[in-house]
Amino acid sequence: MKKVLLTTALFFTVCAVSAQESVVKEAKSAKSDPVKAAQIIEPALVDPSTANDPETWKLAGDFQKAIYDDENMKLYLPGGQADTAKLYNSLAKMFEYYTKCDEVEQAKVQSGELKKPKLRKKLAKTLAAVRPNLTNGGSEAYNSGNYADALKYFGLYVDASQNPMFAEEEAVKNDTLNPLIACYAALAANSLDDKAAVIKYATIGKTHKEEGYRALMCLAEAYGKGEQTDSVKWLEVIKEGSEKFPTQEYFIGNLMDYYIQKGQVDTALSEIDAILAKNETPYFLYVKGVLQYEKKDYDNAIATFNSLIAKNDGFVGEAYSQIGNCYFFPAQELVEENSKISMDDPQYAANEAKIKELYEKAVPNYEKAKELKPDNKQLWGQFLLNIYWKLNKAEYDALEKELAQ
Repeated sequence: MKKVLLTTALFFTVCAVSAQESVVKEAKSAKSDPVKAAQIIEPALVDPSTANDPETWKLAGDFQKAIYDDENMKLYLPGGQADTAKLYNSLAKMFEYYTKCDEVEQAKVQSGELKKPKLRKKLAKTLAAVRPNLTNGGSEAYNSGNYADALKYFGLYVDASQNPMFAEEEAVKNDTLNPLIACYAALAANSLDDKAAVIKYATIGKTHKEEGYRALMCLAEAYGKGEQTDSVKWLEVIKEGSEKFPTQEYFIGNLMDYYIQKGQVDTALSEIDAILAKNETPYFLYVKGVLQYEKKDYDNAIATFNSLIAKNDGFVGEAYSQIGNCYFFPAQELVEENSKISMDDPQYAANEAKIKELYEKAVPNYEKAKELKPDNKQLWGQFLLNIYWKLNKAEYDALEKELAQ
């Protein structure tokens, strides 16, 4: 009985192998129609009996190359209309199948089944020639919002440079465009919330001298958001970005916010002064004023914001609002103090007079912020409402209606 069972099992195994070999033969016979042949061979790519043969993957890649070549030729023919989705899809599959072919063949060399690889050199040369077109596929996919395909195309391009298959292909191995394309791959991965892919490609992309900041931004997002954050690595990335790309506001703004949250305002001021010494922009000047405000160094903060207003080169509305804050919030401290003492206390009257004085200084600044930034009500809305309640009930009523609209 056992012998019968073993014989039966062997019979089915032989049948399965024969069936997959038949699929390969059928695909070969249909090579004049590469689209049909590519469909026929698909089962052979997942069955161990044929998937462990490099020739199977070579054949599948050949079909994809034929499809790619047919569509690519249309780009150069007068009046030709190429199906670019088909073009780039076949290009990606060609890369995947030829790369898999090399992987399977190398495994056979390692095991001693083959003395040396027969296909690597030719396949590497073929792929190196068409590899630049992966960037076109990635760009088209990214611009259409298809970030999954964009990541696939850009990722294949970048991964090739680290694949030993291309060790003799200098154009691939030493490709200076690789960091730039890695930046694009990181951007696509970031849009997909694919943290692992962001880290993989942004780590390469951040080395690009001009566009590397994009990769570092993606890295910061990957480490700083989501369920599993890494504050240590996030800070490392933010600091790296502020050092390598000191003109990028993203890194400086985040770094200054971090210092404020940690109560390290003096450290932040020291760093922003060093940055301003090299590159004085309206944003960096604004940041310095905010830091001085956070330190409650109101006089110097007001001076910084006034110098920003005088330049009239950006953040003017915000600067007026911050000057208002330099008067409004000290007044609020006095309001809080008066809430705890008797109205008969002489200090209460002194505080009330000071509150009125500070409010009157704040008003024109908030009103100017409103004039310059009427849609940004956070800069002036509630502050003016609070002040008008104290100083001018008619203006309070008018503003309350305006804010309610």
